Amino acid sequence: MIQAPQNYGMQPATQAPARKPAFAPSYNAVQINLDTPTLNAPPAMPYYPPVNMEPYKPQAPAQAPAPAPATVPVQPEAPQAQAPAEPTQVPPPVLDTTKPAEQPQQVQNGTQVDVKPAEDKGPQNLAEEAFKGLSNPDFDVQALAMEDIAKKGLNNQADVIPYVQENIFDKLIDIMNVDSTKLAGPTDKQLEIRDKMAQNDKAVEDAVKAGQDPKTAKLPFALTPEEEEEGNRLSPMEQAERNKEYAMFTTAILQKTYADEIEKQSGTVVPLSDLPGAKAVITTLKTSDNPDMAASAIDALRYVQRPEYKPELTTLYTLAQNDSRQQVADAATEALASLNATQDAQQNPQNAAN
Repeated sequence: MIQAPQNYGMQPATQAPARKPAFAPSYNAVQINLDTPTLNAPPAMPYYPPVNMEPYKPQAPAQAPAPAPATVPVQPEAPQAQAPAEPTQVPPPVLDTTKPAEQPQQVQNGTQVDVKPAEDKGPQNLAEEAFKGLSNPDFDVQALAMEDIAKKGLNNQADVIPYVQENIFDKLIDIMNVDSTKLAGPTDKQLEIRDKMAQNDKAVEDAVKAGQDPKTAKLPFALTPEEEEEGNRLSPMEQAERNKEYAMFTTAILQKTYADEIEKQSGTVVPLSDLPGAKAVITTLKTSDNPDMAASAIDALRYVQRPEYKPELTTLYTLAQNDSRQQVADAATEALASLNATQDAQQNPQNAAN
């Protein structure tokens, strides 16, 4: 799981204080497949050209069965000859019979484990798999799908280009907009256990501060493994809230990839308001009653921030600085300082290097 310092979601506050130099990988094989770039703005505003690239469509022109019809009129008795032209039924039985017999095995911890050959998933298959995960009603399945995208994006921006598609953004926005107030929250029993766990953690922290071995710290409560498991189990409401934070950060990773690719192709900077999903993130910052959610929205905006977005982001961060919730105000202050530092570094690269 991707860890965050405070809340459920993935908060890259320390990972994106300033916009890094543009990556320079090769995008010849994998390219953007997003037909409507201005998802959150009126389509009449021509800020940048649409991405007219089709990398994810199967290689339809290379279909070998196409010449078959040309041979049909030559041999009128071709109905029997056409039977082999249905290869779809041949691969499954062959694969099913050979896999068990030819499956390589390895030994792990004294136990033989079947090793399945890795599947070569193309860009479109990756996008379809992610879409299914995001569409799954199981909150944990959604979270795993978002984690997979986020980890790939943090490791290499080029790896998430297959996911820059309108239907992926739509699903992420749907996750952000889930009404979690209608879902069941933690039980009284869970809250009681969590309170005891918090007191135990406090006792361990005090022991460490006192220079003692944390393993020897005297805990105020003796909890069974079953109780700890119950206390750590997230309720449906908490799972939905966690996923909202995951969705905002995953959206930010895809937004940055999208904007960088548009700039690379056309030399045009996509306005902040035109980034797919930007409206949902900004709305969360302005309206969410959950301070964790508002802080995560700031982190998401901070990940995509760049000098061209300074006017809009300065307004948003300044308003958030006046939030009565300290967590939100602190996140906004850090984001504003990061934005100004990025601007200074862009204008005075020599001073920044020193």
